[in-house]
Amino acid sequence: MRLIKLTTTLLFLLATLTAQAATLQGKVVHIADGDTLTILTNVNQQVKIRLAGIDTPEKAQPFGNKAKQALAALSFQKQALIEVETKDRYGRTVGTVIVNGADVNAELVHQGMAWVYRKYTNDQKLYALEAEAKKAKRGLWASEHPIEPWLWRKGKRTVDHDPSIVKGTIIGNKNSHIYHLSNCQSYYAVSEDNRVLFSNEALAKANGYRKAGNCP
Repeated sequence: MRLIKLTTTLLFLLATLTAQAATLQGKVVHIADGDTLTILTNVNQQVKIRLAGIDTPEKAQPFGNKAKQALAALSFQKQALIEVETKDRYGRTVGTVIVNGADVNAELVHQGMAWVYRKYTNDQKLYALEAEAKKAKRGLWASEHPIEPWLWRKGKRTVDHDPSIVKGTIIGNKNSHIYHLSNCQSYYAVSEDNRVLFSNEALAKANGYRKAGNCP
């Protein structure tokens, strides 16, 4: 009987420790971008958190700053519970952020400030929220051609194209970050190795390019 009680106690303690290890609590003290924040735990330890299951626009992308502001409005200087999933290759803790009982990860998707990160989640709730936000054209979905952050980071920010110049396509210069329209005097001046093509001016500007001065 004593052995059974001891075993039960150990199992209870193990379960408690496991539960504690799966969650973190702390005050949100820093917002790095739309899907990364830092909490200060009650033992005065700073822990960087990457929100699980979502991916927000990069800082240089359209809605990048708005996504950061949205995360700040939901969590900054507030107490947060982190439901830990794993750690990423950068050493960040990956998890769901809960503030005042609300799922911050899901709320960012609902507001149209984040994509579902398809590579890392099958959470159907997030997919449903994304579809709803897209239908309502909320946030980033107001744009005609929003670019997924994982493609942006890989540099796939332009139209698919043949290496040769296609008449009417906007040509960007990778070095100068200047783009040239087909009616610009400098349209054919950019070397093929230094060329990046855009389907429209809005996409060029979103990538940080500006129009050549010799364009009408």
